[in-house]
Amino acid sequence: MDCGCGPKILICVECGQEFVFTVNAQEYFAERGYTEDPKRCKHCYMIHKRDKRPNSTSMEAEKVNLDAIYPE
Repeated sequence: MDCGCGPKILICVECGQEFVFTVNAQEYFAERGYTEDPKRCKHCYMIHKRDKRPNSTSMEAEKVNLDAIYPE
């Protein structure tokens, strides 16, 4: 990740769509020690997490604040 000087346009590795990695999301990632930008858009991220955790029935239970990472 860079200095977080502004929002970044990224390309989702799953669907190929562009998505915005906002300054707030960059700060959220930095606070948690993440060193790489997200690779998936919000929609693909939710599908990825659901498929990764087949016993999880709801994204509501996730501790990740998706609105901070992927604002609408």
